[in-house]
Amino acid sequence: MAAAMKLLPQRGYRRIRLEDVAESAGVSKGTIYHYFANKDDLLARSVAARMAQRHEAIERRLASEGGTAVERLRKFLRQFWDVSVTLQAGLWQRLLVSEIVTEAPEVFAAWAHGLVRRWRLVEQLIRQGQRRGEFRRNVDVEVAARTIVSALSYQALFHVHLGMQRFAPCPPDRLAKAAIDQFLEGLRPVDRRRPERKCK
Repeated sequence: MAAAMKLLPQRGYRRIRLEDVAESAGVSKGTIYHYFANKDDLLARSVAARMAQRHEAIERRLASEGGTAVERLRKFLRQFWDVSVTLQAGLWQRLLVSEIVTEAPEVFAAWAHGLVRRWRLVEQLIRQGQRRGEFRRNVDVEVAARTIVSALSYQALFHVHLGMQRFAPCPPDRLAKAAIDQFLEGLRPVDRRRPERKCK
């Protein structure tokens, strides 16, 4: 499974072969067929395992860290951005939209379930902030979570990995910081107090 995850971004879905995975893992092709039905089964289970492993690491890190909901959500979103702009993430995103989504529905489903878990984690952090009074009660939590994760993901894809910064320059760090700041500001409770009007 580790060999499959290493080769998939390098070779692409169409070109990766079980023979290549077996050679990279130091096993026979028959050994792979002993554990996996076919290439899609191997890749889907490998992607699911990798996504679960990363999600569990994120949850452990968040559980061990203190701080306000705002601080924890900001840290998670910044780490999500930092991973999204890596070369490996760029290779995976391009592969996902060019081949996997149309040609490997089982593999796409494994990735999609991992993304939904990211959304759910952001939802959880927002709800914690609502309970503590840090965020507005009337926020549509599900939409808010999907919006910020998608915004960061697609800015990383288009601006960094597809080179849109050549046509509309903007430092990636500025993109991430401003997007996260504005998102968090939009979650804050509205101050209903109005300044007193002074008679002239």
